[in-house]
Amino acid sequence: MDFLKRAAFVLGGIFLGINLINYFVMGHTGDYLPGGERMGEWRAAKIREACYPALESPERDGLLPKLSTDTHRVDWRDLDRARDMTAALNCYLVTHPNAVCERNNRAYIVDYINRYFAKFDEMMNTAKRYGEAEMSTVRKLWDSPRNRAINAALLQDTSSGRLIKADFGWSVPTAMKPMLDRYNGTNDNCPKA
Repeated sequence: MDFLKRAAFVLGGIFLGINLINYFVMGHTGDYLPGGERMGEWRAAKIREACYPALESPERDGLLPKLSTDTHRVDWRDLDRARDMTAALNCYLVTHPNAVCERNNRAYIVDYINRYFAKFDEMMNTAKRYGEAEMSTVRKLWDSPRNRAINAALLQDTSSGRLIKADFGWSVPTAMKPMLDRYNGTNDNCPKA
């Protein structure tokens, strides 16, 4: 009996370790989204390939996030990541507004929305250490025309039932909770195939 307990403990540790590595190291957070009839397989999303051109040279797009001051502590890697994420999410939600209606695309887009808001939260938490001026710089960085278009598209998608709280499972971004609560119970208006 003692042997079975040890074997179960070892197998449980292996299972947990694999999942923790997959989530935190590999970054495959889409594997842990809720399943169901609304959500597909994020790896099979066609919107990823459709939006590759938007990521080829995002620095040329003047509507993406850019720093408005030279006195900042924003890491250049964070700036590049914010720019890339904004370009990609803008393509997924604004350029291709019906992409979220396809199950596989929805799974990928929901995962990407989580990553987008997590990056914003991470940058704001870093900026808090340096005071209100740095927090204001980060807020301005994330208030580009493309970011505002993303926010408008998210509002449109939640108000039309294309994105609901259940799509996010336990990982609803804090910034989206009020939106999702406000339009809770709205019927999905995606075109039927």
